[in-house]
Amino acid sequence: MNVLSPNVIRISTDDFPEKRRLAGICEVYGRTILKHDIEPVGDRPFAFNATLYRLPGLGLASVALGPCRAPRGPQHIENDDLGFNISFSGGRLVQQRGREGVVRQGEAILTTAGDPGVVLIPAPSHVISLRIPRLVMSTKGVDLDRNLVRRIPRSVEALSLLSGYLNTIQRAGALTSPTLYGAVVAHIHDLVALSLGVNGDARRAAEAGGMQAARLSAILRLIERRSGEPDLSAVTVATVLGVTPRYVHFLLEETGRSFTHHVLEQRLKNVMAMLREAGRRNSRIADIALEAGFGDLSSFNREFRRRYGMTPRDAREAAFGSRFGAN
Repeated sequence: MNVLSPNVIRISTDDFPEKRRLAGICEVYGRTILKHDIEPVGDRPFAFNATLYRLPGLGLASVALGPCRAPRGPQHIENDDLGFNISFSGGRLVQQRGREGVVRQGEAILTTAGDPGVVLIPAPSHVISLRIPRLVMSTKGVDLDRNLVRRIPRSVEALSLLSGYLNTIQRAGALTSPTLYGAVVAHIHDLVALSLGVNGDARRAAEAGGMQAARLSAILRLIERRSGEPDLSAVTVATVLGVTPRYVHFLLEETGRSFTHHVLEQRLKNVMAMLREAGRRNSRIADIALEAGFGDLSSFNREFRRRYGMTPRDAREAAFGSRFGAN
């Protein structure tokens, strides 16, 4: 077990002696998400690797695990918190309160810690599990009884945005920063509520909070992925995300930078990374600039020098020496 910070733990089956493996994982996992047992399925050694976050109002676990059965009995019940589980790969079958739900890749399901139940994971899977106080979802107007053990399809926009947002905030370390995770937890609550379905003022409030934050995150991810396209524009991004170009510009205003600035910054970062790649030491700098999305080489050189205080050739020489100064 690796304690990364007061609120972040990484655990793996490799951290425990074989005889204590399942009990140790259940004990640590139960303190962050929900208590249950683990019964491996199949002949292969059971594997479990997770990063666990414990925050005010939220438990989050990103877990890669092998096939197993996870029963929850009366002995595991300590509260009535909710479990919201998203299958990023693989899937699961959930049984609780006489209901049954089958969840496939990209889908989600709601369970409760207040009742026994069982989860069957038939194949290696990657799942993100959230633990949320029941009161939080109740005050947001979520019909919890209707949503319990109901499959939420991947076509639900809020769920898609939540999935992308969770990946981004983990990669960015937002869940380890006390100055950020209060807002992040609130955004996650909003996106879960929208995924489950809320209306009226509660919906408008959630859209103005978590939905906007997740859409901004999606815009920035799209710029990161597609900055190499010379004709990338706010119209392109808006079309992909199903919003208007004006809305794209509106959300980016919150960052204090324009769409053009974000694209330029990403292209410059990509060029710098390529200049430092051993496999590209002999590539022409002009070709690297074109690959990164720059169409005007004089403008590229000017912006690179302004951003990094050196020429692209200087950057390459700093990484590999003057004999690799192709341009």
